[in-house]
Amino acid sequence: MRIGLATRFSAAVLGVVGLAIVSAATGWYSSRTTADLLDQAVRNNLSSVRAAEELEIALLEQRGIVSSYILAEGDEARLQDLPGKEAGFRDWLQTARISANTGEEHEILQRLEIVYPQYCAARQRVLDLYEQGDVAQATEVLLGEVHDLYLKAYGLCENFIDANMRYVEDSMALARSQTRQTMWVASTVALLTLGLGVGLLWLFFAGVLFPLRRMLTDARTFAGSSTSSRTMGDEMHEVGKHLQLLMSDVAETRSSLEENRLRLSIAEKLAAVGRLAASVAHEIRNPLTAVKMWLFSIRGAVAGDPELDRKFGIVSEEIGRLESIIGDFLEFSRPTPLKLEPCDLRDVVRRTADLLACRCQEKDVRLACTMPEQPLPVVVDAGQLRQVFINLLNNSMEAVSHGAIEVSGHATTDGEGRGMAVVRVADTGGGMPHDVREKIFDPFFTTKDGGTGLGLSIAAQIIARHSGRLVLESSTDQGTVFAVWLPIDNGARG
Repeated sequence: MRIGLATRFSAAVLGVVGLAIVSAATGWYSSRTTADLLDQAVRNNLSSVRAAEELEIALLEQRGIVSSYILAEGDEARLQDLPGKEAGFRDWLQTARISANTGEEHEILQRLEIVYPQYCAARQRVLDLYEQGDVAQATEVLLGEVHDLYLKAYGLCENFIDANMRYVEDSMALARSQTRQTMWVASTVALLTLGLGVGLLWLFFAGVLFPLRRMLTDARTFAGSSTSSRTMGDEMHEVGKHLQLLMSDVAETRSSLEENRLRLSIAEKLAAVGRLAASVAHEIRNPLTAVKMWLFSIRGAVAGDPELDRKFGIVSEEIGRLESIIGDFLEFSRPTPLKLEPCDLRDVVRRTADLLACRCQEKDVRLACTMPEQPLPVVVDAGQLRQVFINLLNNSMEAVSHGAIEVSGHATTDGEGRGMAVVRVADTGGGMPHDVREKIFDPFFTTKDGGTGLGLSIAAQIIARHSGRLVLESSTDQGTVFAVWLPIDNGARG
């Protein structure tokens, strides 16, 4: 089974982190252990060495007190400090017992505990002989037995100090041994960390950076870019930018394909319906013309009857409506060729608004037309374009009741930077339901009684043939806004 790059990269990173933790833990443990050893050695041995030195001093002071007593010819004042020196010796001896670390030290102290009472007894015998008046014998004992016991006790104190020094040396040797072990472990961990770091770096270059640069080169080639940044931050940023552009292009292409697929499907259906509509309309128009002629003849023959005239008028109006419907079918199935001419879009809009002004007054609808001061040069079929605006204004008039319609225009640019002229028709009607908004440009879809559902479809078709678009920008309970987008004629504008 092939191990993925993410797994290998993660394992390497975890290995480096783990070795770093082991190295840190080893160093911490070694430093803590060494520090404890040194602290214990220094703390305990300082106490032991000081106790041994104090014992030596106490021995020397006690001997000096007895000597000064004899030299002062039995001056009792010389013996006042002797009990305190003896008590001090015993206290320091207890301290030495507590701070002793090795069996050798405890053995020396046991021997000292035996020698010291002998030393005290010999010293007391000197005092007793001197008090009995036997000065010569007291001096002999002082210089002989007492001196020998003093040297023996003093030597044991020196041995105790030497044992302490050996303990310190052993502790230092142990600390050095642990330090060497720690250095060996740390060196091994450092080498392993270095190896994993090199492996991680290789994984990064071989598995991330080099493929990233190849991908970036392919992206630049695909995009036709000549930018050549080499820093990692720039590469990541640029790859991200190219990926965003690619995703945007993919989404746009997918949307365009879906839209084109729907258009193609609709176009195929409309082509079939258009052929059928043209055939049916052609077959209906001829007999309908004959009916209209015979109706005109009959109406002339029976002229003078008001009731018949009213009925003939109704039939004539219905025949006219049928002719209008047939005309819509024929126009939808076989659009009239465009007669393109340069013109100012403002003039087309204003003439259409003037044409429908009277009808707006009849319906008590306020019509306002706001055009920019600068011309809106376009190349269009003015007649068919007026048909589009008439359809939009008629729909707005039917949607409002005692409301207002505002027609406005201005120049702008589209998403591709092309100059566009935009005319918006906004009304204050009640808007359209959401399901209706999605179908208003579908052929034969209508919400009007007796409508064909071809008005907006034909209008959108006319604008599309002018390389523009008719869109429903908004429809709420506050009103509806349609917008006509047409490309500006740059040649005429220049």
